Amino acid sequence: MLKYWRIWLLVLVVFGSVLAIGFKTYPYGRNAVEIVYFSDESPARGVLEQGMVISTVNGQTVNGLSGWEELTKGLTGEVEFVADGRKYTFTVNETLGIDVVDIEKSNLNFGLDLRGGTRIVLKPKDNATKETIDQVISTLQTRANLYGLREMNFIPVRDAQGEYYVLIEVAGISRDIVDDLLSTQGNFEAKISKHVHLVVGDGSFQLGDETFPVRLTGNDTIELDGHAMGTGDNHTLGGIEFEYVNKTAENVLLFMGKAYDSNDIELVYTDPQSSGVIPIQGGYKFFFGVLVSTDGAQRFADITSGSLSYLDLQSGERYLESVLFLYLDDQLVSDLRISSDLGGRLVQNPQVTGSRTEQEDAIQEKLRLQTILRSGALPTSLEAVSVDIMSPALGGEFLHSTMYAAIFAAALVIVIVFIRYRTLKVAIPMVLIGLSEVVVILGIAAINDSVIWGTVMVLAFLFVATAWWKKHEIDLYAWAGVLLIPLLGMASWTIDLPAIGGIIAAIGTGVDHQIIIADETLTGRKDRRSYTLKEKINRAFFIIFGAAATSIAAMVPLMTIGIGFLRGFAITTIVGVLVGILITRPAYARIVEAMNKD
Repeated sequence: MLKYWRIWLLVLVVFGSVLAIGFKTYPYGRNAVEIVYFSDESPARGVLEQGMVISTVNGQTVNGLSGWEELTKGLTGEVEFVADGRKYTFTVNETLGIDVVDIEKSNLNFGLDLRGGTRIVLKPKDNATKETIDQVISTLQTRANLYGLREMNFIPVRDAQGEYYVLIEVAGISRDIVDDLLSTQGNFEAKISKHVHLVVGDGSFQLGDETFPVRLTGNDTIELDGHAMGTGDNHTLGGIEFEYVNKTAENVLLFMGKAYDSNDIELVYTDPQSSGVIPIQGGYKFFFGVLVSTDGAQRFADITSGSLSYLDLQSGERYLESVLFLYLDDQLVSDLRISSDLGGRLVQNPQVTGSRTEQEDAIQEKLRLQTILRSGALPTSLEAVSVDIMSPALGGEFLHSTMYAAIFAAALVIVIVFIRYRTLKVAIPMVLIGLSEVVVILGIAAINDSVIWGTVMVLAFLFVATAWWKKHEIDLYAWAGVLLIPLLGMASWTIDLPAIGGIIAAIGTGVDHQIIIADETLTGRKDRRSYTLKEKINRAFFIIFGAAATSIAAMVPLMTIGIGFLRGFAITTIVGVLVGILITRPAYARIVEAMNKD
């Protein structure tokens, strides 16, 4: 057995790859479906969640996507679902409003072009130009990246009337993300309340070092620096926009001054010292800091100047009567008390806070707000006008076509190699080695396989160590393969069209390398007769390693740059080349070596 240890090492890696791809548990059934979207009218919204696996409908087992469509067609009245192993009941009136996809049958993470997903059409609420749509897409891409959303394609489209839309294609996304993250315009404003105390109908409005007269002229009207204002009216004073809110029963006029807006946000802190979630009574509080511009800090100082303070009996701290209110798209996010020692001072690091009942909700809300503030405001507000589940662009038909093409290519390789060497002993192993490379590449790309690849590493290490101990030879490439290939297997990436292109490139490179090995060792030309078999194989691997190094060097820039599809292609190609030179090429060389001895 140790005589062919390189071949057995390949068998071990292939077996581990097969397990990594196919060893998958189905806690809720193998033919269930996964929820990817809820419509606004869905009665299940708020009851079920995106990502749940539905296994039965009204006591009947869901048999994949086709079975789901049969069970839910025309469904009305009280409905019972079993989702993630738990029963849920709700009433369907007009529409169920749940979009689903088949659950994955393997550990391979297929891309949008193979698996399908959700298509969302967002419409600007105002007439938008092509430049506006380009800016919208740029901002949405930034939000998607910051939020950690994957496999999202943003496409500008235009209808027959010349109106622009944003088309989003994504493998799976919840309605909440569409409404709260992607459709949100993201206009941020920080307003500070300003109190003016009246004495016999007159008062003074302090703004920084300046003071402006205020006079009550009616129940709902005032005069500020000679400018008449009613409730809800705005007036710019000292470069700051103020809104007159009302007059309280204590003869205090209440104004709201705009201190910061989206343009003032220079940095959103995400480090653990400035951002986090902490438990409080009745839920969880989230917080994170932001850095605002010097102009915004000056407006804060001007508005809070002259503000009176009070003592909080519970905490023992003194606070200004002014309060900092934070708004996002005119919706109040949080209101913060201001310490008395900050009145009239430049404050460039305000803190955004909020609370939720559940910890996960607090974490997601913090991430959403941070994402919107970091990406900036959209130039126009958006609304979702269409959400559909899209069929795979290629899907099963593409995979079947690829399989037929692979069979045809393998047959063609066998014929050509047979014509060249006049024996199937060279051609058939060449095809099998190429197939094994595909399996290993897919196994490395699979998800949730760390335990399997860890086991493969341990067994391969023992295997190679035993071979070295018995034969007393050191194979550095085998040792590198034992360590590197399982480590790569613990990572994962998406199998999409670029990745398939990388697999094809790796197979082509592999066939070339195997032909070099066969040609160097089996042709028997006169200029090779002086070399031993081992020397011939070493000459072949010198050429192979040179070609592999060139391929890897060409792919590394594409992988690090990470521009769209180039990154997936580069990663797959590099992994394929490494699998070849460390595992499969040495195994094929051992097969050829055995044929020479026969």
